[in-house]
Amino acid sequence: MDTTSTALPAHPYLGLWVTADGRIRHELRADGRYVEARGDREAAYVGRYEVDGDHIDYRDDTGFTADGDFRDDVLHHAGMVLHRRKVVLVTGASSGIGRATAVRLAAAGHSVVLGARRTDRLDAVVTEIEEAGGTAMAVPLDVTEIASVQGFATAALRRFGRIDVLVANAGVMPLSPLASGLVDEWDRMIDVNVRGLLHSITATLPAMLAQGTGHVVTIASVGAYDVSPTAAVYCGTKFAARAITEGLRLESPRGIRVTTVSPGVTESELASTITDASAAAAMDVYRAESISADAIARAVLYAVAERPDVDVNEIVVRPTAQR
Repeated sequence: MDTTSTALPAHPYLGLWVTADGRIRHELRADGRYVEARGDREAAYVGRYEVDGDHIDYRDDTGFTADGDFRDDVLHHAGMVLHRRKVVLVTGASSGIGRATAVRLAAAGHSVVLGARRTDRLDAVVTEIEEAGGTAMAVPLDVTEIASVQGFATAALRRFGRIDVLVANAGVMPLSPLASGLVDEWDRMIDVNVRGLLHSITATLPAMLAQGTGHVVTIASVGAYDVSPTAAVYCGTKFAARAITEGLRLESPRGIRVTTVSPGVTESELASTITDASAAAAMDVYRAESISADAIARAVLYAVAERPDVDVNEIVVRPTAQR
């Protein structure tokens, strides 16, 4: 898809703005229209707006006018303080980094759509988020099937009306030496780690381009920078994921931000899929010291929470003991 000819957004403040209690929801759309919801009134005020620098002027469809200002990525309008809130889609959200990222972003006030194959686990995460006062929904997802990924994006749009962030986290890691000939496992890594990323991008990018803003965060690996024994195929998929993500950054208009987060040794279930005995033994030693999945979630939140004119492109996070 050639995205370079897409018109740039006129300002960096497109999207959803919400008061701390959630009762006032204010959406600035790419077509110059705004919709303000108050409580159960989904379109209490509707009209046009213009942004000049950090100042915004409103004129609703009845002729009423108002204005406001953006300061430190906070909208001050009509005596209200509104904070940017995003709709975030997380793949592979049933465990590990995906689960931690969904919980962390929901705690920051964002609406989170969780996707994975293990729906019972997804439902448990949604319950945890909602009990803590957050907003989340679970959607069955197999990133190797394009129809499933398109359904994931469609479900998010039907519920929330937009897609602000994709966290492409789904991945598998059944390591083995090339001499093992475990072709089925290699194919699975390519299907999930590479095709799954491509499917996730193509299902969500059109909505972001239509909005004029969006953010794609790819969870890669330190294996995207260096190759180690038994990890040739896995590292190959992560090199590819990093290259695809960088290509997306270069092709995208300024309103689309792109980030690669590369974890080092992190607590997760990835190693549980290793069937080769030599690779499993090496991994036991390699994973002797690890960091929590929440450490990676905090890195994702940092990139997502940056001002809209700041694009955090690459983050590597690993234990201090890892060299």
